[in-house]
Amino acid sequence: MLIAEQNDLTNHWYQRATVRHTPRIIVPDYSDEELIYPLARCAVCDHPMILARGQATRAFILAQAAYQFLYGVGLLETKFVIQCSLALLHHEIPGIDEFARLQALTVVIDEGYHAHVALDYIIQMQARSGIVPLQVPQSNHKLDAAARASATLPEAMRADFQLLAVTLAENVLTDEIANLGRDKGLAQTFTTLMMDHVRDEGRHSNYFADLMKARWAHMPQATRDRFTAMLPDYLDDFLGTDPSRSFERKILRACEFSPAETERIIDETQGEFQALHDQLTAKTKIRLDRLLRQIGVPDPANADSAAALDAAV
Repeated sequence: MLIAEQNDLTNHWYQRATVRHTPRIIVPDYSDEELIYPLARCAVCDHPMILARGQATRAFILAQAAYQFLYGVGLLETKFVIQCSLALLHHEIPGIDEFARLQALTVVIDEGYHAHVALDYIIQMQARSGIVPLQVPQSNHKLDAAARASATLPEAMRADFQLLAVTLAENVLTDEIANLGRDKGLAQTFTTLMMDHVRDEGRHSNYFADLMKARWAHMPQATRDRFTAMLPDYLDDFLGTDPSRSFERKILRACEFSPAETERIIDETQGEFQALHDQLTAKTKIRLDRLLRQIGVPDPANADSAAALDAAV
């Protein structure tokens, strides 16, 4: 990379990184009429038994969903993206030059800041609303999926897989946060939180994609083949959801629905829940497939055909 380009990137971070110039986001006095999380992402909220309980019950459910989303963002940033950035910084992932390591430090700073803002928001929201998070997760489905996939690989492949997994995760997170930030029906402070975050996430997503593209070309062929073959199953797992909907059950029980009522609400919203998940997953896979082709990862079906042709010859 030319010195001028490096200077432009560094100057851009000093000028635009939200940690350097964004004032603290203050949660206003709580109102259960404001939407703190999209209704469309909480299938149970439109169920007649929920609506019959009134505004406070719906607000409680949305607050718990918002807490879980923000905790999940913090986990991805601190246990996944920052971890990978530190691996880049400390030469644990091959082929990283000094400027790329400098950029990794900006990601560590940015993501640490965003995790701080998310937790600050949760603490403020809890104080304003009086709604206590039902659980503080120490992991989530996405992190667990990455850990499961990494555990199947030889030790020599795991550093490269970490970079690939974070590249994909940053793309997913950027799009998800951007969509929430554009939702005009949500509380203004929540959308402000999302849009401040996405200003940095777009840069992070491009950074990891560029690194992964450069690294892919220099990986051993055996590593490229292994990753290409495993990606379809990995993405199904990474983009999956809890089929038991255990957290929603916990929320409903906290709302003092009986076990029978809870099961009825879950059963009668399953179609909507699954349809939304399938729709979001399909869109995300299209975007990730485009990203993978840009990086240089072949379509697994085409790779299998090419391998079969080579074997025949």
